[in-house]
Amino acid sequence: MQKTFRVEGMSCAACATSVESILQSLEGVSSARVSLTEATVLIDYNPERVQFTDMKEALEKIGYSLQEDILLSLEEEEQHFAQLQARLRNRVIVAFVFAIPVFIMSMFFHHYHELYLWQALLTIPVLWAGWGMIGVGFRRLFAGHSTMDSLVALGTIAAYFFSLTQLILGYSHIIPKHNIHLYFESAAVIIAFVLLGKYFEERARRNTSRSLKQLIGLQVKRVIRLAEAGDEEVDVQEVKVGDLLRVLPGSKIPLDGQVVEGTTYIDESMLTGESMPVFKQKDDKVVGGTLNQSGSIVMRVEKTGADTLLADIIRQVREAQSSKAPVQRLADKIASIFVPVVIGIALLSFVLWLIFDPTHDLYHAFNALFAVLVISCPCALGLATPTAIAVAMGRLAQKGILIKNAEALEQMINLDAIAIDKTGTLTRGIPQVTAVFAPSALDHEIWQTITAIENRSEHPLARAIVNHKTSNINGIVVEDYQYTAGMGVTAIVDGKKYIIGNELFIRTSGIAIEEAFVKKAIDYQQSGNTVVWVARNQDVIALIAIADTIKENAAEAIRKLKEQDIEIHLLSGDNEQVVAVVAQQIGIRRYKGQMLPSEKLAYIRSLQQKGKRVGMAGDGINDAPALSQADVSFAMSTGTEVAMESADVTLLHGDISKIADSLLAAKTTIRVVRQNLFWAFFYNIIAIPLAAGALYPIWHITLNPMIAGIAMSISSFTVVSNSLRLRFLLK
Repeated sequence: MQKTFRVEGMSCAACATSVESILQSLEGVSSARVSLTEATVLIDYNPERVQFTDMKEALEKIGYSLQEDILLSLEEEEQHFAQLQARLRNRVIVAFVFAIPVFIMSMFFHHYHELYLWQALLTIPVLWAGWGMIGVGFRRLFAGHSTMDSLVALGTIAAYFFSLTQLILGYSHIIPKHNIHLYFESAAVIIAFVLLGKYFEERARRNTSRSLKQLIGLQVKRVIRLAEAGDEEVDVQEVKVGDLLRVLPGSKIPLDGQVVEGTTYIDESMLTGESMPVFKQKDDKVVGGTLNQSGSIVMRVEKTGADTLLADIIRQVREAQSSKAPVQRLADKIASIFVPVVIGIALLSFVLWLIFDPTHDLYHAFNALFAVLVISCPCALGLATPTAIAVAMGRLAQKGILIKNAEALEQMINLDAIAIDKTGTLTRGIPQVTAVFAPSALDHEIWQTITAIENRSEHPLARAIVNHKTSNINGIVVEDYQYTAGMGVTAIVDGKKYIIGNELFIRTSGIAIEEAFVKKAIDYQQSGNTVVWVARNQDVIALIAIADTIKENAAEAIRKLKEQDIEIHLLSGDNEQVVAVVAQQIGIRRYKGQMLPSEKLAYIRSLQQKGKRVGMAGDGINDAPALSQADVSFAMSTGTEVAMESADVTLLHGDISKIADSLLAAKTTIRVVRQNLFWAFFYNIIAIPLAAGALYPIWHITLNPMIAGIAMSISSFTVVSNSLRLRFLLK
């Protein structure tokens, strides 16, 4: 059986790998797929061979907590994680409150011996704040699953106890106080900054998981069911296939089914991404989660629970997030090798000093052991990635590009194909009047009349006409207004009858149509417009072309992506003809229309199966599965929250041209990160052998702890300075 469980304690891609490997090593577990963003794991297991308690105990041994994935409401979920965030935030505050004075005393008052004890005491609360991370780091180290937490735990604890040993020896007059070398500030500052980084990472990851919760929020909880005794309000879980439900205007369609009574317009943008509502009448299909805009209808339920299309979209998003293999950070990859090597070198140094030192001094041996551990403390290593990422993200935010995490930047440099949604991404997402055809020019008074009539309607086409020109309609009296579902409206103004709607409505009203109007309507439709016909009495007087217009910078954005050798694919839920017109206008050769969310997801997967690294840009709920599946996802800030929460990158103001800018910025940032990592590890490669005493047999040189501290500072300064260059590189 397959079941999803919640996992707490994961902080990086290495954690996800550890959870999967431990679970898969258990007898009876076929597979385990972790979603780091959602903090869950999908386990395929045989309940007769392995129990939940077995899996829970296996993970708890290395610091992870496995819990039943209880589906909470959006409010309960937010409250739960708000409490977790508050606890982590409080620990960050405690760490910095005590780390700052320790740092000041160490850097500026290091000659005041009476402050040494204060440094030791003030570091204790910092260790308490980071003890969860430190304890877990050691548990994973001893279990053979070392991560960055293991490296931080090892370095900070070594720094503290080495300093404490020096302090005790100094106050015991075993060594002179001026020879005491303390590293309390290294332990305190590293813990404080690592906790701060975890706090921001946790916020970003929890925001990503909210996309599923918001999709779940589209599901209706209470419905009106038709019964022999009359309408009754029941829980949606009580509804069965075949039940009749009444859906009122402004309500969501509760489940998938078929209209059996009434007519209405339904906003299906969550399904297709298109802003135009769809007319529904008897025998038409309706989908749960879509919005009933105008009329009251009765529907027969055909699918319930997990069988509905909305439930399928939720499942696809969850599976896409679980199956997407996040790039492991280079620091975590190397940490799994670096930590055991450091421990081995430290222990070897201890043994060799005991054996080969002529005095066989135990203090010298311990000094070498702790010197190796202290000098390998991941100060520069810990700063290498977050400093560059922080500078880059701050600079990109100023340019209107919000990036959630470092993994997104790493993936962006490898993209070679991008799929782009049409509505709201390349187009404005709002219908607008693009042209008006009238052989006899429409005077201002006639346009005022048309606006006054359309002002009675909430239909998007009517709103486009109303918003096209500023018209004073207060003095216009509209009489005998009648709405015909799926056709149009009629009204009387100043004794004249106006008919506004589609071509079929005009013809069935008995009005003759001139050939010039027919030809012009065909031209408009071939250009991707919807045509609204306007007749007065027995004559057609105008055609109004309405379309979702292309953004001014769309063509330029596509050109910039092509210059980076990015393959462009246009995907849309709109009809094929409209999609073809948009693709031609902005220079895209590969396009596909009339796509459902599952089809967009399958399209992305097919590109990935061909070996391509695929990005996806969209703005609607219908894009959420594809956004989750893509290697990197881009969302418009003008779109839905579900799309933005599912995406790795949010583009402010819906500016599609920012995609190309973000790709270039990612390449620059990752190059700087790699430079930082080189300097961080180059420092360790040189410093660790010196600390171990590698030069002592030749020149009788040992590394003075003070020089080790200076070298550590220089390494950190180099990394930070290199990161700050991004402020000028990302112009």
